[in-house]
Amino acid sequence: MRTFLLCVLTLAPALGHADCLPGETPALSCALSGGGHLSLCWSPQQARLTYDKKPGLPAEISVPLGDVTGLTATDWASSTLRGPGSSYEVYLSGQAGGMNQIQDGGGTSSFTCEFGTVNGSLAALNDAAIYAPSSKEN
Repeated sequence: MRTFLLCVLTLAPALGHADCLPGETPALSCALSGGGHLSLCWSPQQARLTYDKKPGLPAEISVPLGDVTGLTATDWASSTLRGPGSSYEVYLSGQAGGMNQIQDGGGTSSFTCEFGTVNGSLAALNDAAIYAPSSKEN
C-alpha cells in the first residue's frame, strides 16, 4: 500500500500539468523556464491552452477552434487564442517557443519554453482552424 501511495504521489506533479485530454491533438507542449508547463491542445470543436502563471498557479483558456488565428511559415509559427480580457499568442521556431499574454487594457506577460523541451507543431492546428466555424459567424 505504501509503495502504491508513493507511486501516486510521485506522479501527482505530472498529473497537475494538464496534458491533452482524450480526443484532443497536441499542438505544443514545453517546460517553462520560470517553472511550470505550457500545453496547447485542440479538437475539431475547440483549442485549449494550459499554463502555469506562476509555479503552482495553473490557468486554462478554451476557445472555439474557428476563433484561433494562426500564421505558419517554414521556420516559424504562431497561434493566437482570444480569452476574456487577453489574447494568448503561442509561438514556435525550432526548439524556441513560448507564449505572450497581451492584456486588453495594456501590458504583456511573456512565458518562455526551456530550450530542448519543446514538442509539437502549430501547423496542423492553424490549418484546422481555417476551416472550423467561428463563434463570430452568424
